[in-house]
Amino acid sequence: MEKIELQKLVGKRIVQLRTEKGWSQSDLARACEKDRQSIERIENGKVSPSLYSLYEIALALGVRLEELVYL
Repeated sequence: MEKIELQKLVGKRIVQLRTEKGWSQSDLARACEKDRQSIERIENGKVSPSLYSLYEIALALGVRLEELVYL
């Protein structure tokens, strides 16, 4: 698997978990103290988030990090 494919898969998983909670990108951004544009770039696979950023997103979504990156 290439890097961009992995980024897109993780982004799609974040979208799935976020929408299951009924949250907008702005809601998630507020919950993990990031800006909406950062969340958008992560969800679209445009950036490679740090492990700590993924951890913060997982905490905000109320899931374990393993669930966030489960492929």
